[in-house]
Amino acid sequence: MADEQRSPAPPGGGTSRDIPWKLVLWGVVAVYTIIFLLANSEKQEVSFVFFTVRTRLIWLILLSMALGAVLARIGPRWWRSRGQR
Repeated sequence: MADEQRSPAPPGGGTSRDIPWKLVLWGVVAVYTIIFLLANSEKQEVSFVFFTVRTRLIWLILLSMALGAVLARIGPRWWRSRGQR
């Protein structure tokens, strides 16, 4: 019995039954996304100055996030180029 060798522990110090934390994180994000989509599915009317669109609230939220990301990316570059003139 003393001659029995133990198998080496997997990397990270955990057991082979541990669930990878990244998998859990992706699962939580997926569930949150589905709940977010279902909670924001009602239709909303939006005026784009020249035309009006009736669309789902989720698309308005995603459009706002995309515009914010673009402005956050372009804004500092534009501001720096103005300062250099």
